[in-house]
Amino acid sequence: MRKKVIFDSILSIISSAIPIVVLQLFILPVVANKLGNEQYGLAVTLISLATLFSLPLGNVLNNIRLLLDEKYKEHHIEGDFNLILLGSIIINMIVMVIGTIYYEPSFSIISIILVVLFSSLNLIREYLIVTFRIILNYKSILINNLFLGIGYLFGLLIFFIFEYWQLVYFFGALFSLIYITRYSNLLQESYRSTPFFKETLYETVVLFISVFLKSMLTYADKLLLFPLVGASAVSIYYSANLMGKIISMAITPISSVMLSYLAKMKLMKVKSFNLILLFTSVLGIIGYVVILFISKPILEILYPAWADESLKLIPITTATVIVGVISSVIHPIILRFNHINWQLWINLLNLLIYVVCAYIFYNYYGLIGFCVGMLIANVIKLLIMIFAFFQNRRPKKEKLV
Repeated sequence: MRKKVIFDSILSIISSAIPIVVLQLFILPVVANKLGNEQYGLAVTLISLATLFSLPLGNVLNNIRLLLDEKYKEHHIEGDFNLILLGSIIINMIVMVIGTIYYEPSFSIISIILVVLFSSLNLIREYLIVTFRIILNYKSILINNLFLGIGYLFGLLIFFIFEYWQLVYFFGALFSLIYITRYSNLLQESYRSTPFFKETLYETVVLFISVFLKSMLTYADKLLLFPLVGASAVSIYYSANLMGKIISMAITPISSVMLSYLAKMKLMKVKSFNLILLFTSVLGIIGYVVILFISKPILEILYPAWADESLKLIPITTATVIVGVISSVIHPIILRFNHINWQLWINLLNLLIYVVCAYIFYNYYGLIGFCVGMLIANVIKLLIMIFAFFQNRRPKKEKLV
């Protein structure tokens, strides 16, 4: 079992790295150079908005399906999930229309439609990937992400013709969905409610609020900076986060693998938790040192126009991302063995701390202060999650030994 977990974790890291490398190190720098500082900052803001909603909505339904799948199968019941998926798509569409109109300086119906389309497709694909997670088939997830990367590249070619950056994400999600739907019948399931609907909806809503609050700390920084200091600062800030985000996106797939296996476990030993925490921390420290060493030459190649400004922020933004990576690896353990409400309170408290710290430090030290506030919030969240795990050791829980 341990060897298979390690092997699947490696497959998951590789599969996640493929679209990340294609997107972050090749496509987005090309798009940035073509769009320019201001337009690219706007694009990053809208990408963050779309990711802030579509990713949590799809990923939460994915995780809830993973955790409850055996329960539905044991009772030979089918339903609920497609109803919740449909509701999620509608919510996402409304938010994307309002958000795109708010951030874009001029009204563009084509831009609105494209943002709605690629975010909705991303939501659907994020949920349907659970097809492979349920049966622990990480080879198919790897192939799926190959299609995602190819779709991004095809979208880049179309971008050069029509000059809408949204097409990159649209074709990426479309190519991925074409592959997934060949092997998944989840969309063919009944669109009806079952006796478990209220319970499933409750857990979905609570987990969504929790993940949404968490995602706000990952993506809402760009949404907040855009009206505060403008599109140029968003470009500088995003570039400063680039290397840290790549490390984060490469390591956090481990949490997805962990939850797939934890869903089938009844116990979690304290020793195992401590080993996971230690191993992730060591990887994080190594990653931090590597990023500091390679950031300068990479940024000067990818984003030469604003690399110098971005480099000033990298020591802080990278530390923030690394702490976030450690938290994301612990997250599935808390999700599996603690009450679902823990997710809500941890992320709500974290958001409040984030807002207070980011606001105070921004007013005193500007963009650097904003980054410091985020770092403080992430460290406090990690400490709270560790506390939550050990809080659950009490005998009455009967889940940890």
